[in-house]
Amino acid sequence: MRLLRAVLLLIAALWLATALPAKAEPAFAAADDTLERFTISSSEMERRLDRGGLSTEQLNEMRAQLEAHRQTLSAIEAEAQAALTPLQSQLAPLIPEDGSETEDPALAEERSRLEDQIARIESVQRRGQAALATIVALGERLNTERRNQFTETLMTRGPSPVLPERIRSMWASVNFRTRVIVREVQSRIHARAFSGWTDRVVLPFVLAIISIVLAVVVRRWAVRFLLRALGDEPTDGRRAAVGAGVTLARLLVPALALTLLIVGISSTQLIGPVGQKFMTAVGEAVMIVIFSYAMSAAYFAPGAPEVRISTLDSSCSSRAHRWFVILAGVVAFDALLIEGGVGINLSVDALAVLNAGLLILGGLALWMFVSHAQIGVTAAEAEAAASEDPDEPPPETSTGVIDRAERLIAFLARFIAIVAPLLALAGYYGASRFLFYPPVLTGGLMCLCVLIHGVVSFGTATAAARSDDSATGGSSAFGVVPVFVGFMLFFAALPVFAVIWGADMTDLGAAWTRVIEGFTIGDILISPIDFLLFVIIFMIGYVVTRSIQAVLRNSVLPLTRMDAGAQSALTAGMGYVGLTISALIAISTAGIDLSNLAIVAGALSVGIGFGLQNIVNNFVSGIILLIERPIKSGDWVEIGGVHGTVQQVNVRSTEIQTFDRSTMFVPNADLISGTVTNWTHGNAMGRLIVGVGVAYGTDSRKVEKILSEIARAHPMLMRRPQPYVLFAGFGADSIDFEIRGVLRDVNWILNVGSDIRHSIYERFAEEGVEIPFAQRDVYIKNADAFKS
Repeated sequence: MRLLRAVLLLIAALWLATALPAKAEPAFAAADDTLERFTISSSEMERRLDRGGLSTEQLNEMRAQLEAHRQTLSAIEAEAQAALTPLQSQLAPLIPEDGSETEDPALAEERSRLEDQIARIESVQRRGQAALATIVALGERLNTERRNQFTETLMTRGPSPVLPERIRSMWASVNFRTRVIVREVQSRIHARAFSGWTDRVVLPFVLAIISIVLAVVVRRWAVRFLLRALGDEPTDGRRAAVGAGVTLARLLVPALALTLLIVGISSTQLIGPVGQKFMTAVGEAVMIVIFSYAMSAAYFAPGAPEVRISTLDSSCSSRAHRWFVILAGVVAFDALLIEGGVGINLSVDALAVLNAGLLILGGLALWMFVSHAQIGVTAAEAEAAASEDPDEPPPETSTGVIDRAERLIAFLARFIAIVAPLLALAGYYGASRFLFYPPVLTGGLMCLCVLIHGVVSFGTATAAARSDDSATGGSSAFGVVPVFVGFMLFFAALPVFAVIWGADMTDLGAAWTRVIEGFTIGDILISPIDFLLFVIIFMIGYVVTRSIQAVLRNSVLPLTRMDAGAQSALTAGMGYVGLTISALIAISTAGIDLSNLAIVAGALSVGIGFGLQNIVNNFVSGIILLIERPIKSGDWVEIGGVHGTVQQVNVRSTEIQTFDRSTMFVPNADLISGTVTNWTHGNAMGRLIVGVGVAYGTDSRKVEKILSEIARAHPMLMRRPQPYVLFAGFGADSIDFEIRGVLRDVNWILNVGSDIRHSIYERFAEEGVEIPFAQRDVYIKNADAFKS
């Protein structure tokens, strides 16, 4: 029940933090009265604290009053500062210069009037600051008193609940409260005998039947129907959709049945005030079990391995799910018997005995749940290891921080499962409850957050896999979603964690007010709300920018006549412009003051200029490359004797894939200032030169004719300009010729050169033309010396 109340308290705290300032902000003219009322109220609080003996409820009430006063006085101080600033600006020109002998009486009178107003406002401002200091001091005293009460509650030891007299007292208290509820029902029956029997009998009976049908028949039918919709080979998207549908069926249908049942019981008008409190506790307890069952079934899915999120096998998943539900049932019965028992004034002995029994069962459930979860993980790892090829080396496993954290959590869970029941049996009622329930609820909330984040991650991964532009970076927009959702879950869970560990609505309201107002470091005001607003707006702009890029890349630009390089440059430029505009809009909307940062940046500009000049140079060079486009995506370039294809022009460097299939990153500044050969800059045409030598004595005109026929016959060599044969010269061993022609696509230069050389070799063999090779005569001096 505490976990459900945490969410409700969070909503109420947010409403209170928003509503109180609107109601508590006084007019500045009534600041004196407000300060006087605070003086009286603070004096009364100090007297009550000096007397002592305050209960927890009284301390919380005083803290709420202090928080309301703090918001009111903060508004007074802010309004005083807002009124003081323009008056000081008006007074500055009226101050006479040093050495002036005469002054206009009208100016002196105006200056005197402004000085009086400023003095009154500064007086109110100083009194408000003193009052805020008093609030801080009183708050510290209240917090100290709360800590002392909390420590006393944990350290107080009562009689053991296993003593026979305490058990008898428990039965007597429960019996008495049961008779109170029965007497309430009997008195209402006697007072309303045979009146309105249709509403008091027929309607509850019909609603009860409908509730049973919903909880038993409809829920099972919906789950089976959804599981049958999986099919034989379900896709990841279908598995996710069916899993979500099954979880909703297990959650919403029983919740609706419970609501109808409670409405039916209430419509009988036979339940009195004590019975209403007990019925409310029953409803909250059943909702805890329903919610826990639905979430556990969604993760472990003992009867449906197709939609299972857990890595455990079916047997371990079934046992872990069963013990998790039992543990949730213990928490639910605690809400029903203990917290509900407090509402109907059960005796201390009854609460102690019930608490001990529930903690014994809860400790057993916690121990068994952790044990089955760990056994399941170990079995799964052993099965995976056995299925691997024994000849292959075992893969590296990440048994690092995560594994140590899991072992630590399991150890703490077992420690709690043993110590908390022992404390309850020893009579430490408060300590046993504090040791067991907050950690268990914290673990449940963490599991819920992990489950939600896992579902979001799985959904975004499926969407990214189906995206047509996932191979070109379009999935990066999907990859941001789990990170963003993780941050949102973390910040949303923080106040719920605080409520679980003892915070109340006043604490949440005060914390929320601090977050809204921000905090000051030096002269800089840091507001988490402004920062969060900046992040949200920038993330929206980022997603919109990436979406526009994807639409341009996949739908718009392919319909134009722009080449691939121009399309890539336009898409990248759109990304730079979109991110810049998103950042400017986010800064403007969040109201972030960058003046102080500008001063710091100006002081560090010289050092940053020297340290980051290469980065800035490369960035500016990248912008020039995108605008001037001497090198663009898809170009064949040669840099320092290395050939490759430009893949992407990035902010700092250009990515080039060499013909060896390796990737070379070239700084943009080197491409701008250095010498780069772009083989495909203007068009894809390029010249091909193929050289060949023939033996001396061969008819040169015949060789020229053969080579011309070979060049003109190849389809990749253009007819205009026509390929021609050049008599290159007389070599040491051959007469050298060259075929020169223009290729339609220079990317085929190696293939075309190979084809032409094959043709030359074949035609020369047919025509009897000899391709010589170098021959050398070796003469050995003093050869007679080597004779035997």
